[in-house]
Amino acid sequence: MAAQEPKVSRETLDLAMDLDLEGQLSLKRTESLPQPPVTLSDDDPENPKSWSTARKFTVTIVLCIWVLSLTYSSTAYVTSVPAVMQRFNISQEVAILGVTFTVLGFAAGPLVFGPASEIYGRQAVYRISGLFYSAFSLGMAFAPNAPSLLIFRFLLGFFGASSINSVPASIGDYTTLVQRGQHSILYALMAFGGPSLGPLISAFVQYDAGLRWNLRVMAILSTVFSIMVAFIPETHGPTLLKWRIAKEKMVVPSADFATVMAVFKDALARPIVYLFTEPVVALVSVYLSILYGILYGFFEAFTVVYLDIRGFDPISYGLTYISLGLGFVVASILLATVGQTLYVNSASRAAAQSIPTPPEARLGLAYYGAIISPISLFIFAWTAPFTSVHWIAPCIAEFLFACSMLLIFTGFIPYLIDTYQMTAASALAAGLASRALVGSVFPLFSLQMYRGITVQGATSLLAGISCLLAPIPFIFNRLSYLVYHSATLASSLWLSSHLTQDSARCYKKTTTSAAAETKATAAASESATVGGEL
Repeated sequence: MAAQEPKVSRETLDLAMDLDLEGQLSLKRTESLPQPPVTLSDDDPENPKSWSTARKFTVTIVLCIWVLSLTYSSTAYVTSVPAVMQRFNISQEVAILGVTFTVLGFAAGPLVFGPASEIYGRQAVYRISGLFYSAFSLGMAFAPNAPSLLIFRFLLGFFGASSINSVPASIGDYTTLVQRGQHSILYALMAFGGPSLGPLISAFVQYDAGLRWNLRVMAILSTVFSIMVAFIPETHGPTLLKWRIAKEKMVVPSADFATVMAVFKDALARPIVYLFTEPVVALVSVYLSILYGILYGFFEAFTVVYLDIRGFDPISYGLTYISLGLGFVVASILLATVGQTLYVNSASRAAAQSIPTPPEARLGLAYYGAIISPISLFIFAWTAPFTSVHWIAPCIAEFLFACSMLLIFTGFIPYLIDTYQMTAASALAAGLASRALVGSVFPLFSLQMYRGITVQGATSLLAGISCLLAPIPFIFNRLSYLVYHSATLASSLWLSSHLTQDSARCYKKTTTSAAAETKATAAASESATVGGEL
């Protein structure tokens, strides 16, 4: 009996292929607004995806340097904590709040700027947030007292967070699926390279020029790079369509004020809704948030190990962060070579089956990062606090840890972009907000934890947590076809990819069973024939 290919219903495939994130999601958003009568074709000169490779990389470099200025400021303050304590006569716990408040700003900012960039475009958000980010950075540099310093630290984190959140979404606007990995590597390098450069460079500035100049360097960097970003062209497709409509003076029915406000409120709520209703966003956010907290907790170990236990001077202490930077650089090279090759191979296999490349193809090296992370923490735990062990041993552990972090984050960030596409900024905002909340809490107790239960005990605890999290990338890969069924807001690319894969999987299973049945029938028939002849 001939086996027939079982297919997903035509209606289901049509739904998957035709889903429009701006018009058919359950959250009432832009479907309430008049839709533009024009579109941007792939070869349209105004379509950012048609830009030259050089222009794309130029925009990415400028945006990523802006990200670097913020992540640098988040940790460059750490070396000034003793000076802040002395100048403003405050305790160490209060002085460390300068780090906590900045990271709290990272949590709050994306909830506003992520959705806003999907309504008003990336360029407007970058210009407004960049203006206030620079202004509050200057305010921090000249703060007359501790309360004003802490307030300015929070506000610069709040407005600067638009860079961390919206830059990956911008990259998704103007890159193809194959190009996206390379650009995301550069973003991740700047996002994670900043925290390692902060203590390294600020140690020299603080030692030679003092507190005020350390704060001024942060303000100068934020101002210069915010000015550069103000000249970045718009990349958001729907915003470009609005501009074309205005330019060509097309007649589009206007929406009333109540409708516009309803859409705006829904957009602001979208990251929270994603976090609590989308399994993909929730799982990725929980995983990366805990890893982010481990990263900030790990930074606190450096103070105890190199200053308290090993007696390094401030300059030597700052130099230990070089190992982190090297880890990020090596991971970037691996991602740009091995990681990109793995993704291209996955894309080729998908194309051969006439299906879209699934987002989990981005996780090629994240699996290795998940394994290396706990190993590196255990190495640090049982080498760093013992002065009989050479200082290079904990530095090697730092190198491995940095490498693992970048491999993991650079896998999951484009994973979310591929999964949610036009509303990726909201998905990224949900993840960034949760990461920042966890990261802001860790500095409050990490120092006491390292001094209370020892470096080996505290770091081993972090390593144990990392061990528990290690299977998550593998779970996403093996069970992705189950997870997507509950991802109600995922993009049509992801849905159609997995629907097609499910159909192929079902077809393979059925044809295999049919072949076995045919073979058994033939064998029985042959046996009966032989028996009859006898």
